Amino acid sequence: MSKEENVNYAAMWTWAHFDPRRTLFLLRMSWRHWRAQRRHRRQQRRINGTIPSVLAISPTMRCNYNCQGCYSRGRPEDNELSTDELNALFSEAEDLGIHSVVLTGGEPLLRNDMLDLIAQHRRLLFFLITNGSLITPDIARHIARNGNLIPLVSIEGFASDTNERRQPGAHETALRAFGHLSKARAVFGFVATNTSANSSQLATDEFIDQIVAIGCAVGFFTEYVPCGPNSRPDWVLDEAARAAFRNRVLAFRRHKPIVLSQFPDDEYGKENRCSGAGRVSLHINSQGDIEPCPFVPVASENIRHGGLIAGLPVDLPACHSRTTRVASAPSLRLFSL
Repeated sequence: MSKEENVNYAAMWTWAHFDPRRTLFLLRMSWRHWRAQRRHRRQQRRINGTIPSVLAISPTMRCNYNCQGCYSRGRPEDNELSTDELNALFSEAEDLGIHSVVLTGGEPLLRNDMLDLIAQHRRLLFFLITNGSLITPDIARHIARNGNLIPLVSIEGFASDTNERRQPGAHETALRAFGHLSKARAVFGFVATNTSANSSQLATDEFIDQIVAIGCAVGFFTEYVPCGPNSRPDWVLDEAARAAFRNRVLAFRRHKPIVLSQFPDDEYGKENRCSGAGRVSLHINSQGDIEPCPFVPVASENIRHGGLIAGLPVDLPACHSRTTRVASAPSLRLFSL
């Protein structure tokens, strides 16, 4: 991968080095990430199989918004994983050397147990995707105290784009959440879905400079994938728009003091292969089904019947786990591209 395509991690240092609290967070996360990588390599040798580095987990599919084109609409909202089941899942992820967990949904903060659960699992770095509507000053201070959580507030660009896709007032709500997080001195970022309708706005210096001034340390762009009810095929980027947006992201990485990731380009890498289905990441839905990714709701295994490792392609004789059943996952082998 060429130098200009790498994530500009120097931007994180630029963001951190004038603030001792930010510097401490960065150093702590770097240390924990290094230790997780060691556990990850050791466990992969032990089970003679593949363990993802990142888990995406939807603790709930319930949401207090009804955004256009959302992949999660229409998914089951009952039979959610319990607090104990999530706690066991996080513990198993730690033991396996998984270093990052992306909490999506649904709106994760609709669950009152999330922040306390996150605080119990210091060896994991959590990214929590939220619409920001439930972030109060108290919640922001709780997030800042956790020390292993980066909330990512969803925003679609400027006010008109955000309010049109999400709901009237959604942009102001997101800005208010950013303000609470900044005042609490939490580490936080943004996530935006780039579509044919808003890519030209997201790719401006004005937007990135605004988001940096707000205090965001990181940002994630995710290209729109039409799925679920009320999908918007007209939002899909054509090749010219996709290439133009990618070039702007690469330019931002060279000049802006923020760590930016763009999906699927950064995910696919130079091999042009999806990282889902257990290669690098997996998705666990709110009922415990082990899926290739949030956009592919297909599963043959469930963590309620053997834990996370039941869905990994492993060699049984070498495997060690606290779970009661271990099996290979034919669904993941089929979806490994």
